[in-house]
Amino acid sequence: MSIRLDSMLAFPSLRARARRFSRRRISRGVRIVCGVLAVAGLLHPPCLVAKKKAPATLTVTGMVMDKDEKGISGAAVTLKDLQTGKDVAIYTGADGQYQFSDLNPDHDYQIQASFNGLASETRRIGPFETRTKLVINLTISAGQNKQ
Repeated sequence: MSIRLDSMLAFPSLRARARRFSRRRISRGVRIVCGVLAVAGLLHPPCLVAKKKAPATLTVTGMVMDKDEKGISGAAVTLKDLQTGKDVAIYTGADGQYQFSDLNPDHDYQIQASFNGLASETRRIGPFETRTKLVINLTISAGQNKQ
């Protein structure tokens, strides 16, 4: 130990370096860094919280067909939300396709297609559905009149 003391006394730069990296100074530096990180976490808590997922929505797609299973272009498809009483109607595309998006999966719906005074049967979509994308094909035949 005396050799170490002698070498430190002989070289003042070693003595200064030993003082600079003492345990007390290192532990104080660690405490400062931890304090800065804690304050940063308090000021910006979203980085500590898991991101919330967007609520799931329901999408209903399908095709309106005649009795020969050919798509009917320009058929009106009406979707009724049974909780709010709101009706939404759209027309099918060139191949008879339709789509309703961003529906509340917890609501009950009724869907029906009509074309030239004829209508398909009314189908019901309930909250018991666990799928987020439903395909419901609707058939309009000559024997069914619009209700």
